[in-house]
Amino acid sequence: MTTDTTHPPAAEEHDQRAPDIEVMRAAARRLLAEDAELPSDEDLDRLTLQLRGHLMLVLPVVEELADRFPEDDVPRACAHAAVMEARTRLGAEPRQALPARTAHAQRLARSVNALCDHYENLSGEQPDVLDPERAALLRLGNHCVTCPTCSAHDETTGENLNLTCTTAGLLLAEYLRGGDRHQ
Repeated sequence: MTTDTTHPPAAEEHDQRAPDIEVMRAAARRLLAEDAELPSDEDLDRLTLQLRGHLMLVLPVVEELADRFPEDDVPRACAHAAVMEARTRLGAEPRQALPARTAHAQRLARSVNALCDHYENLSGEQPDVLDPERAALLRLGNHCVTCPTCSAHDETTGENLNLTCTTAGLLLAEYLRGGDRHQ
């Protein structure tokens, strides 16, 4: 297996309509920030529609960027896993109760954040200033704190359920290889 260290061209070179990552992240923060106030019924509906729209815009862009990397590339696999999870969340219909609708919108917001991360990672929007091992650890940590599978916990005890997450496994393997994405 060869190691290809070149990155595909930035997304803007292929699509003049690059996603507005800051706008997308701001919408997600409205539900995910520690000090976020629960929106009203009407605001929740509007925010849910906005998050769905952001996902519909960024999904194909991330998928296209990921497809430019080798098939055995860890960031490609992670991006495709996030795309599949986001599509699942887009297809989900929450119950009509406000708590269920809020939880659904928060899951959409987590997917928006995850796809924004993948967009930045795959497009080279943010240069890697860390050594490869630390960058791999940072990617793993960023994933685990936003992933509902990795952060699933027992409601009564608060203990992590230690559920198996394919994406976290791939990122951990990358970290254990010293940050080498192509082994």
